[in-house]
Amino acid sequence: MIKKIFLITVLFIIFATFQYYYNKNKNSAYEFTIWTIQLKPVAQEVIEENISFFKQIHPGIKITWVDIPIAEAQKRTLAAILGKNPPDLINLNPDFSVILAQRGALDYFSEQESKKFIPSTIQMLKYNEKVYALPFYATSSVTLYNKKLYNSCGFENPPETYDDIAAISNDLKKCTNIYPITINLNENDSLAKILNKYNVYSFESQKEIESAIFVYEMFNNLYKKNLLSKDTLTINHREMAEKYMSNNALFVVLGSNFLNMVKENAPQIYAQSDISTQLTGSSREYDISLMNLIIPKYAKHKALAHEFANLLTSEDSQIKLAKSTNVIPVNKEALKDKYFSNCDSDLIAKARCVSIKQLENSLSKDFGIKNKKEINDALNKTSETILLNPSITKKEIETEVIKLANQIKKLKR
Repeated sequence: MIKKIFLITVLFIIFATFQYYYNKNKNSAYEFTIWTIQLKPVAQEVIEENISFFKQIHPGIKITWVDIPIAEAQKRTLAAILGKNPPDLINLNPDFSVILAQRGALDYFSEQESKKFIPSTIQMLKYNEKVYALPFYATSSVTLYNKKLYNSCGFENPPETYDDIAAISNDLKKCTNIYPITINLNENDSLAKILNKYNVYSFESQKEIESAIFVYEMFNNLYKKNLLSKDTLTINHREMAEKYMSNNALFVVLGSNFLNMVKENAPQIYAQSDISTQLTGSSREYDISLMNLIIPKYAKHKALAHEFANLLTSEDSQIKLAKSTNVIPVNKEALKDKYFSNCDSDLIAKARCVSIKQLENSLSKDFGIKNKKEINDALNKTSETILLNPSITKKEIETEVIKLANQIKKLKR
C-alpha cells in the first residue's frame, strides 16, 4: 500500500512538473517583441491598432512594443543580435540592415512578400539578390522657395538642378540681397548624394572624375563669391529652415516635416512660398530616405514576425501611417488612395505629391555600403580643403579631386 502511494505521488510530481514546463513553454511561444525607431507618439495609434488586430487573430499572444531613440537603435540592435536574444521584428535603416545581412544575421523575405512594394524600394533592400528587409516607409526632401521674391527678380520656373541655381545665383543675390540657397555640404552623406546626382559613384572613370571636379568647382565659386553662407560646412537642417524663415535664404532643400515648422513660426514667409522638386543633377534622379523592417536570424517567432511585417505594410496600415506622420507609403496600392493625388490644398499636400513622384525616380546607384563612413569623411574633407582656401586655383581643385579619386578607389576595393 505504501509503495502504491509512493508511486502515485512520484507520478503526480512528474505530471505536475511536465505540466508546468509545458505551460511555461506554451506561454513563452506567444511573447512577441517589436522594436521601432521614434514612432511614438505620432504613429502610436496606427501601431497599437495593428497590435490589437494581431491579438485578435492570435488569442493569448503577448506583444511587447519598444520604441527606441534613433541614437540608440544600432547599438541596441547589435547587442541583442550578438547576444542571440533579439526581438522578433525590428524597424531599422537600410545602411545598417545590409551590414547585418552581410554578416548572415537576418532572415530573408520571399518574392511574394515583396510584390506589393514600389520596385525601386525593393532594389534598395537586396543583398546577393535576396530581399533582406521589407520597406516600411519613405521620405524625400523637396525644395522650398520664396516664390514672391523669386518672381520679383524676373524669374518664373524654379531651378531643377544645383547648376541651374548656380547659374542665376549672382543675379538673385543682387536682386534680393539674401543668399540664393542655404545648404550643408558636410552633413553625413549630403555631398555624396549630390555627387551621385551627377553620376559620380566610384571615381573609376575619367568621366566621373570630371563630373566631380565640376561639382567641387561649382560650390567653390559660389562660396568664394559669397553666394553661399559661411556656415555652409557646419549648418544643420533645423538651422537651414531657420535661415529660410528669417528671410536669409531664397531656396532650401528640406524634408516635408519642416514645412509645419515654417508655417507656424514664419507665416508671412510661408504665404510667399512654393514647393518644387528636390534639386538634382545631370542624372535627374532624386535621393530618398527609406526605413525598413528586418527579422533577425535568431528571432524566436519568425513566422509571426513575417506576418506582422506584412500587416504593418498592408495598404490600410500604410495609408494611416502616412496620414499620421506625413511619410510616404511604399505599398503600391496605398499610393492609389486619393489622399496622395490631392495636391492643391496647401504646400504640405503639394510636398507630399512631389515626394511621391520623386520616389518613382530615385537614385539608382550610390557609393555602396563598404567603408561608407570613410568615403563620406574623404568627400567632406575635400570640400573643406577646397572651400576654405580662398585662393585655390582651378588646377589645384583638379589635383585635390584626383587625390580624392585615388583614395575612394582604395576604400571601395
